[in-house]
Amino acid sequence: MIGKSIPGKLNNRTIVRFIDSLRKVERLIKRDFSANDVSNKQAFSRLMETPSHGTFIPAGMRAVKISPRAALIERQSELKDMSLGKSTLDYSGCEVIAVYNLLQSYSDRDFAVPLPTLIEIFEHDGILRAGRFGVSPRAMAEYLKGIGLRVNFTTDETDFDVLGFFCDHFILTVMNDRNDIFKQVHTFYISKEKGGFVAHNAGLRDRCLSISEVIRRLPEGRAKGLCLIGLKE
Repeated sequence: MIGKSIPGKLNNRTIVRFIDSLRKVERLIKRDFSANDVSNKQAFSRLMETPSHGTFIPAGMRAVKISPRAALIERQSELKDMSLGKSTLDYSGCEVIAVYNLLQSYSDRDFAVPLPTLIEIFEHDGILRAGRFGVSPRAMAEYLKGIGLRVNFTTDETDFDVLGFFCDHFILTVMNDRNDIFKQVHTFYISKEKGGFVAHNAGLRDRCLSISEVIRRLPEGRAKGLCLIGLKE
């Protein structure tokens, strides 16, 4: 999500800093979203009722299996019944979904966290404008580092393919339109598999040979990389 209140044509680092300033404002307000927890757990339980090949796959979603125990969320639009602050996951939940998908794919299953738990974590520290603009990229990186993962973070697009070579898991944030930040921002998980990189919850099915190719091949063909989180197992 993110994007509607970002001014002008700014470089990536400045935009990411501005986004994180909205997160800091949210922390000062100290809103209470505890009422979301029960309804989110109930909604998530309903979504996880369809087992397939020993894996729980959210009902109505096309899940791409990374390991025998992992099922990833591919269709954000199906999450209308789950809340993020004062918003819903289908509208502004792409960052939370990206973190969820990454942790589901990690080889150490001790890092896997239920989606409602991640929502609660980022409602406490990370959401922007009561969740309407998603979650700060830096909040995602800090959370992953805080649980003990080896995290790299860059806003320099020339580093994206370097991280793509050295790292194993990625969360990419892009501007949907390179010429207009007001066209919103989207964040998604990228897995590194045999034959290339696979973007999840991004409307892109085919494997790509690099992070740069993922960006070029996103729907509409106008995306621009904003920041990249890379994790080395």
